Amino acid sequence: MLFTLTFEGNLAEDPELRFTPTSKAVCRFRVGHSTRRRTPGGEWGNGPTTWITVTAWEALAERVAEHLHRGDTVLVEARDDLSVWAYHNQTTDKPAGQLQVTAANVALSMRFNGAVARRGERAAAAGLPAETVGDGDPWDTAAERVLEAAF
Repeated sequence: MLFTLTFEGNLAEDPELRFTPTSKAVCRFRVGHSTRRRTPGGEWGNGPTTWITVTAWEALAERVAEHLHRGDTVLVEARDDLSVWAYHNQTTDKPAGQLQVTAANVALSMRFNGAVARRGERAAAAGLPAETVGDGDPWDTAAERVLEAAF
């Protein structure tokens, strides 16, 4: 059976990157998702915020920690190891819960803000050959230039 949970929300704080004793990267961050509904008066209002603790591992963990920051709107695709923890909130004296997931993928949402892809800059910084970087055309690749030259 395949189970995937995808949600969008804002990062509560900068992601925290740590390493296990076996040197595996692990990154934890919290994402807040608020529902918006129309009030009986026709105005938009925020519903309660659901906080989800997300764990990312290895290369994904390192990329999340490097590129995402507090307040960024992200899309998280979670694996099938969802955990829910119930507890008693001593501040409000009410029952509460916490949702924890492991990320299969994390992406920056462009619903409200734009983003800049820096793939070519990374290739140049890594010292890769110029043909892998292109001339600024995001669709330009070395393979496409070889095909174009052949025809």
